[in-house]
Amino acid sequence: MSTSTATLERSLRDDESVFRVETVVRPDGHNTLRVFGELDMSTRAEFVHSLDRLADTSDRVSIDLSEVSFMYSGVATAIVDATYVHPGKIAVLAPARSVRMVLDVLGAGGLFVDTFRSGNEPVSR
Repeated sequence: MSTSTATLERSLRDDESVFRVETVVRPDGHNTLRVFGELDMSTRAEFVHSLDRLADTSDRVSIDLSEVSFMYSGVATAIVDATYVHPGKIAVLAPARSVRMVLDVLGAGGLFVDTFRSGNEPVSR
């Protein structure tokens, strides 16, 4: 298993927030995009580029949003759009409640998987 990391750091008004995307590539073609920090307007392009690149080269893609503290609706829409471009390939892992709510509003609740088996295999809820 190999991991590729793209990192973008930025400061917010009163505190520092680090946005990071990690791509985990596995030999079986079930790869994971791990996202950390805030997915807002300034990080949307990096996220979408990483998701598109991984989905183009994977059999399945899990988007791990367990460490995302905020998600802009434009990013949620990009995830939904990616499911149309790559049907049956994309699942969303363990989003925080606030992130889950944004995706639920857009009708993307069917993408959620919440836990992992050994080897980072997702288990549907």
